[in-house]
Amino acid sequence: MGTQWDKLIQIDRSWVDSQLEHHFKDVDKKINIKLYTVKVSGTQILPDSLVEKLHEMLPDYVYNTREIASIGERKAALTANHFFGQKDPKTDGKYGELLLFALVESVLGCKMVAHKLRSLSNFRDQVKGGDGIFLGNYQIYDGRTEAAYLIGESKIMGQYSAALTDALDSVNRFCGNSNSPEFRKTELIVAKEKLFLDDAMDIDELYDRLTPTTELYKSQVVVHPILIMYDDTTMKNCERDNSATRDDLESSIRKGVAKNKEQIINFIKSKIATYPEVAKVYVDFFLVPYNDVNKFRDTMYYYIHGVTYPRE
Repeated sequence: MGTQWDKLIQIDRSWVDSQLEHHFKDVDKKINIKLYTVKVSGTQILPDSLVEKLHEMLPDYVYNTREIASIGERKAALTANHFFGQKDPKTDGKYGELLLFALVESVLGCKMVAHKLRSLSNFRDQVKGGDGIFLGNYQIYDGRTEAAYLIGESKIMGQYSAALTDALDSVNRFCGNSNSPEFRKTELIVAKEKLFLDDAMDIDELYDRLTPTTELYKSQVVVHPILIMYDDTTMKNCERDNSATRDDLESSIRKGVAKNKEQIINFIKSKIATYPEVAKVYVDFFLVPYNDVNKFRDTMYYYIHGVTYPRE
């Protein structure tokens, strides 16, 4: 019996229901689109509660279970913050990677086995794409469950269309352009020191599932989970104009999302149609429209460092 990847997940997967409102899921063959909004607080859309939950997950994002057992849970919680340097939160991509990690493990039930794919062609490059690699079993559109390896992509940006384009460009580098053979041969050799090893893992299976020449690797489907958190006019308008009470704001957001649903879905499908190689693999979108992504970023920085980012 192979590794039961979902059993290795340590985070409390119930955080999704407590922090996010799930509005819809649309599945069309290899395109899976899910949209969530951050649960409101009174008559406002605030990041504090979501950020607190993500901050609690930091040790499980930074360390594997062996490391946590070795250094202790308390020390792991304290030192995990150091993984995030004192970089301007407006340009730090790690916040999106953390949220993507939490969503993939909780919603898809696939275990992260490495933070990043190592760019062997340019060690100084902060890897374009590859915001975490996951293994597990993935339910495809007809209900069957298939062994899968998942290569994540996260974007937290002000403009939705730009974020979607950036994300698909990154995915296309993995499966579509002239460098993809190099990726399959070398860049999927995950940096060995970054692998999340666990005593319950079958190490031979782990390496076989990440080695393109093995039969086990070939038996898997490729999935690209894509997180896009973006500034959304509907969220801003609902908060400003229809928030006499919490119920009013929640109702307004639900109606706004429902009104835009078909446009959102059709826009993604039309964009993927311009990437013929991407259309051959599974893409699983987590969309999170928000009122101000910079507020989310700044709040993450504060929870991690205990101070606000010093802007002039």
